[in-house]
Order: sequence, then C-alpha cells, then structure tokens
Amino acid sequence: MNNRLFRMSKLRLGVYFLVGTVFVVGSIDYLDLESAYAAQQQILLDLYQKNQTLEAKNAGYQADVHELSQVMSQRDAQLALLGERVEDVEMVLGLDGNDIEQREADWSTRLHLVAMDSALKAAMLEAIPNGSPLEYKRISSLYGKRSNPISGRKQTHTGIDLTCNVGDPIIAPADGVIETVRASKKGFGNFLTVRHAYGFMTSYAHLDRFKARNGQFVKKGDLIATCGNSGNSTGPHLHYETRFVGRSLDPKILMDWNIRSFSLPFENEKKVNWRALAALVEERVNQKLLLSSPPRLLAENALSRLSHIDRVDSGMTISGRQVQ
Repeated sequence: MNNRLFRMSKLRLGVYFLVGTVFVVGSIDYLDLESAYAAQQQILLDLYQKNQTLEAKNAGYQADVHELSQVMSQRDAQLALLGERVEDVEMVLGLDGNDIEQREADWSTRLHLVAMDSALKAAMLEAIPNGSPLEYKRISSLYGKRSNPISGRKQTHTGIDLTCNVGDPIIAPADGVIETVRASKKGFGNFLTVRHAYGFMTSYAHLDRFKARNGQFVKKGDLIATCGNSGNSTGPHLHYETRFVGRSLDPKILMDWNIRSFSLPFENEKKVNWRALAALVEERVNQKLLLSSPPRLLAENALSRLSHIDRVDSGMTISGRQVQ
C-alpha cells in the first residue's frame, strides 16, 4: 500500500515538474515574442517618422522647384522684353541704332554695348553733380559778372541764386560726403559743402536748417538741408555753387545735365577735361562689367539706376534718409 502511494506521489511530482517546465518555457517564449513584437513596432514607428520627414522635405523641394520655375519664367519674360526693346534703349542712350554693322551684330554684342553705355552714363550721373538740388521758383541771379545786390559793386557771381520758400528741401545732386557744416548769421549764413568724386564739389549758402552731419556719406537725392534766408540775404533763396578742383563752374550747365542731354557739359563747360574723365570712368565700368554680372543683368541694373536718376532730376524722388 505504501509502495503504491509512493509511486503515485512520484508520478504526481513528475507531472507537476513537467507542467512547471512547460509553463516556464512557455513564459520565456511569450516574453521573447512580446519583446520581438515591441522591437518590430519600434522599427515601424521609426520608418513612419522617417517617411513623414522625407515627405515634408519632398514637399519643400516641390515648393522650391515651383518658385524657381516662376523666377525662371519671369527672367525669360524680362529677357524677351529687353530683347524687344534693345533698339529703343539704344535710341534713348544715343547709340546709332541705324548703323548697318551694329544692326548686323548679334543680340548679345548689342546688349553688351547697351550695358556699357548705360553703365557709363549711370556712373557719371551718380558721381558728378547734375540736376537741380532744389525745386526753385525762379533764378534770381545767374553765374558770372553782376552788381552785388547788397553792396552794388560789380563782381563775379561764382554761383547761381534760386528763390524758394523757407524750409523747401535741398537734395544732394550726386553721391558724396558732407565736408562742411557751418552755422552763421553773416555772409553766406548757414553754409554746407559736399565733396563729390573726381574733384567736384558743391556748396549751399543761406540755409535754414541742416539735415546732414559733417563726414556723413550721402547718395544722389538724399535730403541734406532746407532753403532759408540766413546771412547777408535779400530774401529766401539758395546760393548754389559747383566747383572742379577749386575752380568755379557754371551751375546752370550741370543743373540742365541729364540722360537726355548727356553731351551738354562736354560741349559747354571747358574747365573740365571731360574726355579724360569719361575714359577713367569707362575703364572702371569695363572692369566691373568683366568681373560681375552678365551684360543683360548689368544693363537692367544700369537702366534702373538711370531711371532713378531721371526721377530725382525731375524732382519726383527725394530719399527718405534724413538726419534731424
């Protein structure tokens, strides 16, 4: 009886051990499967996130391609328009559009000539005083011999007198740097000078207020002062002088100088060696043309600058840069 119970106990223990072993092995397998499943889920999540990132980048690339396509279309349209208007530009710049050799030249060569000519004119009109610095009412006294309105003595008037309202804006007629800012109640009154490139200088007398400081760089069209009645003056006006290496020039010639009358000072102002000056500017423009943009872009830029210069000379544009 005891032996039988003992055998049954061993059998039960064997069964329990077998069941326990199966349970443990099953548990281990389950844990392995759960771990593998979690790893697979993480891999899928990583792939999904990478896919989202790639889709976002692709969308960005598509937007860039669309934008570049629009820019290229605009450039092509501008190029086509520029090609259609080369002859008009040549006429405006004073090039001989009827010349047979020039008409037979290829488009790029003609465009290079336009770029060169327009860039040269833009460079000269930005650097050398031209146009009126003031929207004046009338000219009360020209350059040259006259009777001084205060002393009555005969003397040379080295500038031009432009009548105005007190406070009317005065602009720089070319790029330069403010050299003199002098307040006074005598003589020229409130007085300002601008030093320009290539030896040119302009001066402004009888001012009301200064709008620029000594040493300040200014661009053509910048506000530099306001018209007034300071010093020895018989009424509100601007006494305006233009000089080249210290020698006075007739301001009216340079005031009438613009893109449409480009040869005016060369023919009427003999105190400046315009041929040598133009050759120097042309050399610098040539270097810029060779080292920078293609002729088409340089022509567009130069024509844009000429257009701005023309608006300034016509009294339509005054730069917003002011110093209070």
